[in-house]
Amino acid sequence: MHAIRVTLSARVAAAVAVATLAAGGTLAAASVVSAAPKPRLDATRLSISNKAVAHGKHHVHAVTGALSSDRKGVAGETVALEARTGVKPRWKVVATGATGTGGAITFDVIPTAKTQFKYVFAGDSTYRASHSNVITLSPVK
Repeated sequence: MHAIRVTLSARVAAAVAVATLAAGGTLAAASVVSAAPKPRLDATRLSISNKAVAHGKHHVHAVTGALSSDRKGVAGETVALEARTGVKPRWKVVATGATGTGGAITFDVIPTAKTQFKYVFAGDSTYRASHSNVITLSPVK
């Protein structure tokens, strides 16, 4: 047998070609997997508002909202009411509930300090996630 002499540059070129083909095959396989169609989720909209309600000596804020998709209320979905107060506020879930007829949801809150509230819908297999605007409530005196 005769030894075949190959220059260093030819060896490098062959190694680069093999690496390129291997990477191309991996990328092609990855793109085929990620190209699977994802289910199209319906967009949602979440509103929020409040109304101060006096009950004798107690004052309560009724925080109301509505979850909708394509301008129609979405019933039976779980929505969280989040709140934050203080110097370095972090959002915390203070209540959760299911939307009723027409997508409506209401929680009664009694803020003891200036507090911000928002509604959050996490989404599901049919609807995309959404959140409401933020409202700020002060304690009622």
